[in-house]
Amino acid sequence: MFEHYQLKNKANVYLIPLQDTKSVTGLVMFPVGSRYEPANLNGVSHYIEHLMFKGTTKRKNTLTLTREIDRLGAEYNAFTGKETTGYYVKADASYTKIIVDILSDMLYNSLFDPKEMEREKGVVVEELRMYRDNPMMNIDTVFESLMFKGSPLGWDIGGTPELVMSYKRDAVLRFRDEHYDPSAMTIVFAGAMTKDTKLYIEEFFAARQSKKKISVSSKPAVFGPAQKKTDRLIVDHKKADQAQMMIGFPGFHHTEPHNPTMSVLNTILGGSMSSRLFIQIRERRGLAYVVRSGAETFRDTGYAYIRAGLDPKNINKAVACIFQEITKMIEKGVTARELADAKTHIRGALTLSLEDSSNQADWYVRQALFMDRIYTPEERLQKIEAVTREDVQNLAQSVYKMNQARIAIIGSVDAERIVF
Repeated sequence: MFEHYQLKNKANVYLIPLQDTKSVTGLVMFPVGSRYEPANLNGVSHYIEHLMFKGTTKRKNTLTLTREIDRLGAEYNAFTGKETTGYYVKADASYTKIIVDILSDMLYNSLFDPKEMEREKGVVVEELRMYRDNPMMNIDTVFESLMFKGSPLGWDIGGTPELVMSYKRDAVLRFRDEHYDPSAMTIVFAGAMTKDTKLYIEEFFAARQSKKKISVSSKPAVFGPAQKKTDRLIVDHKKADQAQMMIGFPGFHHTEPHNPTMSVLNTILGGSMSSRLFIQIRERRGLAYVVRSGAETFRDTGYAYIRAGLDPKNINKAVACIFQEITKMIEKGVTARELADAKTHIRGALTLSLEDSSNQADWYVRQALFMDRIYTPEERLQKIEAVTREDVQNLAQSVYKMNQARIAIIGSVDAERIVF
């Protein structure tokens, strides 16, 4: 179980005690990401995330800050998405006070030194180039630029090199101050709890007063045009032996009741080495090494997807096979054995995942930010168990509309030759 309470500055705290572990993960999440940015500051949430590691009033520079964490043998990092930015440290629970101190210090007292800010722009640009030079990392971004064309959800989380280099310090600080109030914080500690964990959180995270009520608002999501084939296909030409392909369909938001059924459907369709797509695409036809299906959700929308890496000359064969398997699921549904195996697969995978305190922290913080209530892992599994064969078939019929399919490809591919 978990404990939830608020600090006097309105920061929300969740404690998830775990037995038989000596580690603890401290994770702080803010409801801000690239979809909340103005166009001229696209990527600024990610840039701010970087700057939180560049020294504080207490720890004057990067080396002082990171050396203090490194000496603990800790795992630590930060991440930015389209709707969230998070910061975490995972370490031996005996270092809980240091973890709380460092996280709060970074988030409350980072210097944002002008020289460091200019220097870090180059680092961010190189990170963007790294992702764009790696098709496996970049295919999601290319796909979402097509799926959500005309909406901030279609923007690159990191912005563009040109935008990053153009950021002005005053504008960056204004954006930070608009979104990084203590009242917007969700603080999660998962793992081994010490007798003083709550005291440390109170001492360090409650030290800063809330200045204003944060408004989490963004432009409504829109799907890109779908009237013509050319509206629904994007090819990022890149010389490579293998092409990355992603096919997607409009889906559901975070709190959609269909999501447990979607998990079962994707497990059967492309979620394991015995899934339909894995057997047909890889084992029977030898078209790809990696093929899988899944779903992505946001506050107000989402999508279902299939992705694969394959020889460019085999793209049409793979697309035809994928659509054939989807059609079978629409017309004939799934078998009782597939349904039962999917449920035990999900249970087993979730059990293994949640043995890690960092995954426990992530499980609870995302629900705290986006769900109408928090569901424990067992409550989630109960919803999975309730899914029927009829539910899966009905959902397949609802989601997989062939005239709504979007396809993104990175590779040496002629868009005119793609058949779908």
